[in-house]
Amino acid sequence: MAHEIGRRAVLAGLAIAGANPLMAQPLPTNPDVVIIGAGAAGMSAGRELQKRGISFVIVEAADHIGGRAYTESATLGQPVDHGCSWISGSNNNPFTQIGKAGGFTMVNHTSAGSDLFDLDGNPANDAEWAAYDRAWSAVERALSRAGKAGKDVAASTVVPDMPYSATVQSWMGAMDYGVDFDGVSTADYWDSAEDQPSYLVKEGLGAVVATLAEGLPVSLGTTVTAIDHSGPGVAVETSAGTIRAKACLVTVSTGVLAAGKIRFTPELPTTKQQAISDIPMGLLMKVPMMFDGARLGLAENNWVTYRIPEDKAGEACYFVAWPCGHDYLFGNIGGRFGWELSAQGSDAVVDYALGELVRLLGSDTRKHFVKGFATDWAENPLTLGAYGAPRPGAISARKALAEPVGNSLFFAGEAMGGSVSALVNGAYKSGKKTAKAMAKALA
Repeated sequence: MAHEIGRRAVLAGLAIAGANPLMAQPLPTNPDVVIIGAGAAGMSAGRELQKRGISFVIVEAADHIGGRAYTESATLGQPVDHGCSWISGSNNNPFTQIGKAGGFTMVNHTSAGSDLFDLDGNPANDAEWAAYDRAWSAVERALSRAGKAGKDVAASTVVPDMPYSATVQSWMGAMDYGVDFDGVSTADYWDSAEDQPSYLVKEGLGAVVATLAEGLPVSLGTTVTAIDHSGPGVAVETSAGTIRAKACLVTVSTGVLAAGKIRFTPELPTTKQQAISDIPMGLLMKVPMMFDGARLGLAENNWVTYRIPEDKAGEACYFVAWPCGHDYLFGNIGGRFGWELSAQGSDAVVDYALGELVRLLGSDTRKHFVKGFATDWAENPLTLGAYGAPRPGAISARKALAEPVGNSLFFAGEAMGGSVSALVNGAYKSGKKTAKAMAKALA
C-alpha cells in the first residue's frame, strides 16, 4: 500500500497484456501452477515461471491488475497512486530499470524540500527546525541501537521523550509502517534496507507495475474461495470454476488470510497460522486533494509536516505537495488514527485533511480546493489493510510465512520481502524467489 473510484469495468475471464484485454478465453484447467493475485509478487513469479517454460495462470479477484500498486486517473483527471508511490532504494530496485525502459517520467525525490510548522500552525523558526532534526536523529539512533543489539521489542519502549519525538514517530510509525510505535518491531526496523535514493513516477508507480502483465495469462474478476492441497497437486476453487494444477502460489495479503477468505484443505499448519497472525495488516490511507492550480505557497514535491503534542503520536495528516507537478497534494494518515478516521467515511477523512491544511496555510485554502477522496484500504475486502507489520517479538514470522507447505502450496508477497518488506519491490523480490523454488520442486 484493490480498488478504484469512478470506474467499475467488468473484465472477468480476460487474458491481458499490460492493462489491455486481448481476448476472452476459458480458464486453463490443468496448468502446472495457479498463481493467486495479479500484484507485483504474482506477476514477477509468472514472468520467472514463463522463462523456465512452466505453464501457469494468474487469477485475480479485482477488476484490474497491480494489486496494491494501483494508479487511476478518472477521479481527479490526473494519475493518482492509491497504493505505493515511491521507487524506494532506487539504486537497487527493479522498478527503476522497468520504469526507465518503459519510458516513464522518473522524478528524483531523494532530496525533496520540506515545510515544517510549529504547534500553533506557524512556519517553524530555526530553533524549531533544529529540534525537529535532533528528534529524527535521536529516534533513529534509539531504534538502531536496539535492533543492532538483537532486541525485537516495541519501538515505543526505546524511543526518547523529547520535543518533536511524536512528530517523528508519526512519520516513521503510522505513515511508514502503518502501525504506531507500540506495534513497530525494532528488529524489523534494523533489518530494513535504506529507502533512499528514491523516485516518484509522474504517470504513477502502479502504471509501471502494470507493465509486468504483458504476455501473462491473467483472469480478472476471478475470486478464489478454497484450495485443496490434500493430494499430489492442488484443486483451486474459483468463481469461474475449479482449476487443477501441480502447485499453487498464494500472494494475497495477511489480512485476507487471517480473515479466512480462502478455505484450505487440510488446514494450514499451526506454524503458518501463527505467522499470519503475527503479521497483521497496518494501515496507511492516502488523501489526494485537487486544487485549482494555486500552489498555496508550497513547492512541488515538498514534504509538509507540522508538530503535534507529544502525547498524540500518530494523530496527524502529513502531506506531499504537488507530486511530479500535478495539481493535487496527498495527505498521509496511518496507524490507529487512520483506522478510526477511515470508519467515518471518505468525506470525513477529506474534511479532516483539508482542515489541517487550512490551519497551516490560511482560510483562503478552501476557495482553491476542488475535490478529494480517501483511499479505502481499510475496508477493501481484497486487502483489509495496506501492508503487513510483524508484531514486536515476532520477527521470525516473515520467514515462517514464506515456508512452503509440502511441494504444492507456496506463499509470496510484500510481507515476505526480506529487507524490503512492505514495499512493492519486496513483493516483486518475494514472487521471483518463490517461483524459482517452485520450479525446483516441480522438477
